[in-house]
Amino acid sequence: MNSAQPKTRTRRISKLALQFACIAACLAPVFACSSKGSTVFANNEGGAGGSCANPPELGDADFCKTCSFASNATPAACKEPRIVNACCVYTAAPTGEIERGTGLHYFSSADATVDLGCLAAPATAGPSKMITLKGNVRLFSSGADSAGVKIEIYTQGDNGALGTLIGTAFTTVKDDAKDPATLETWSTKCPADGCKLRSYSYPNVPTETPLIIKTSDASGSASQWSDLYDYNVYIANTAVAADGSAKYDPSCVASTDVNTVASAAGGFTIDPTKGVLAGEVHDCGDVRLAGATVDTDIAHDSDVFYFGENEADPLPDKSRTGLGTSHLGLFGMLNIASGTPIKISAVGLVGGKTELLGTYTVQTFPGAVTALSFRGRRPFQK
Repeated sequence: MNSAQPKTRTRRISKLALQFACIAACLAPVFACSSKGSTVFANNEGGAGGSCANPPELGDADFCKTCSFASNATPAACKEPRIVNACCVYTAAPTGEIERGTGLHYFSSADATVDLGCLAAPATAGPSKMITLKGNVRLFSSGADSAGVKIEIYTQGDNGALGTLIGTAFTTVKDDAKDPATLETWSTKCPADGCKLRSYSYPNVPTETPLIIKTSDASGSASQWSDLYDYNVYIANTAVAADGSAKYDPSCVASTDVNTVASAAGGFTIDPTKGVLAGEVHDCGDVRLAGATVDTDIAHDSDVFYFGENEADPLPDKSRTGLGTSHLGLFGMLNIASGTPIKISAVGLVGGKTELLGTYTVQTFPGAVTALSFRGRRPFQK
């Protein structure tokens, strides 16, 4: 779930330790959104305190200045502990300063300075051109070989809908002579000689365009791989190499992983008529962030859950309920209605002020996983 995001401006933020705090100590904006839309953001003077009766406001770096609640928004008014109004999505309060993930295998940096420059000054979209997208199919957790994965790339339609299929689907193959695999040995699920991450090459993909990448079981049975829809894929012209290609490593999810996560999140059962939502919170430099809280504007059966710090075997960690994301940036929600727009927002503490880290609209699909990685503010988000 990665994409090159050009750095536009670096904002230096002091690194503070994550602090334990009661989840009931949370935030909300002074102004509630109405069905007609209203201004909802201003400077925050209250840090992580507050309640529905005395809410501090979101910070002035927010790029969603007005909004309207969806007719099916749940909740559509301040309701503890979800009292941060983040672009007409109520989230729980962040309780500690956001921090970058360092020393990780994916979406990591040796520089601990959080980059939020694109929130106030997003990159300018260039003219779209056709390129070849290449990379290796990563394993979310289980599975030793990402062969047999079908890759389809779509444009993103209105309100998070699946748009037009681009070109022809690509299927990864289990053939070391034809496709020498990239090996990955650090995951606890990998054999001693390493997991094999198979490559793909997908021509005629447009740059500077919101895309959705779907990975699925090439057999059509979903017996090995679950359907996964990866949102917020955006290939900037600056990421294109001289040979007209760009790199993006999509993920595949083993069918067994979905039930494992549901069980670890609190013994939930997956509703095949609904969808699972999962993702990561990154900064503008595409580095994972700890300390962010996330939620959606429509109902989900489980509470929002956050994964622990173990990148080699990522699982939900109930102790993070009041803390938000770990340094893996991972979050999830179960059993969300499919076929309807879902707005999802992430917030975090930045220098003691609550900031909107990202907002995006997606949809879920029956029995499938929708994945969203926040990467700050995209050029098309005005």
